Amino acid sequence: MIILYRLTTGEDVIGTPVEEDTNETYQALKKPFVLIPMQGQPGQPMQIGFHPYIPYTKDEIIKIKKANIITETKPDTSLLDAYEKNTSSIVTPKTSLITPKWKT
Repeated sequence: MIILYRLTTGEDVIGTPVEEDTNETYQALKKPFVLIPMQGQPGQPMQIGFHPYIPYTKDEIIKIKKANIITETKPDTSLLDAYEKNTSSIVTPKTSLITPKWKT
């Protein structure tokens, strides 16, 4: 299950919680991404950018101190779809077929 966390730093982090032994001090997250609001074109809605939470590590699982988590929620469908698109190694093809236009 993918969870959205709000941290005491004001960051919103999305990821998959990993159950570890019985460590009650830290929450382990697999593939954590921080959400960055970005201004869209004038008149367009704000967009959300996905960036690795700590981009300078080789670790796939990051531990966040539970004391720094303000809340955890289930992300809405559009956020889930965007997260899965950013973390998946599978490329989903477009639904329409491309057909060549041949001149005869």
